[in-house]
Amino acid sequence: MQHTSEALRAWFRGVQPLYAELFNAAHVMCGNYDMAEYALRCAILDVWQQNAAGGMGFRERLRSALRQEAFASALSDEGRAAEFTWPGPAELPGDNPVGVQLGQEPVETQRLVMLRHGCGLSLRQVCQLTGTSPGQARAELNRFEARCRRRLRGQDRGRVEALIARTAKRLLGQPGPNMPQPGQVYRAFEAEASAAQAPGFRLWRFAGGVLLALMALLCAGAFWLFAVLVQPV
Repeated sequence: MQHTSEALRAWFRGVQPLYAELFNAAHVMCGNYDMAEYALRCAILDVWQQNAAGGMGFRERLRSALRQEAFASALSDEGRAAEFTWPGPAELPGDNPVGVQLGQEPVETQRLVMLRHGCGLSLRQVCQLTGTSPGQARAELNRFEARCRRRLRGQDRGRVEALIARTAKRLLGQPGPNMPQPGQVYRAFEAEASAAQAPGFRLWRFAGGVLLALMALLCAGAFWLFAVLVQPV
């Protein structure tokens, strides 16, 4: 067990450089602190169960798993009923015209910008999470882009969308004062990972798979028998 715990701690250390970005992305997607923490834990466990070691592609796999978990959590019945607690970006850069403009926007516009340019979601996904129509979301994002362009000078005006994306991603990576402590998330991850490694858990998953296969065969046999019985002589 000690060796297993050490291996889990070593693996989790590879997650920590991305920890703030993952939680912030989950929070802006879910809109609720507790749902964001749950989505983060699920994403970390999913990637660990895929035997993903650190290195090439590891971060992208974590980001992809986080987007999937947070999106599913936000659209679940529990997620839709959860209180909206996202306060906006943790710290807006005062030396960045895009950041200054973002700080002057209402939280609804800030969320649209962070979902579209920070999390990299499609416009359709953004609308699903925010409950806005594509026309409304597109118009608000275009107005924000126009306000940012007026603040920029020279060649920067021609690459305003790239500057917005860079600012949004930079904000996602900044630790917030109320983020869950990594140790807290690690302890939950360690307990869930240890349970997933237990022989009883693996046996239960195997038995469940066999049971599902048998049920599928029985259903197929029942349909075949029904087709034979109702076939005209």
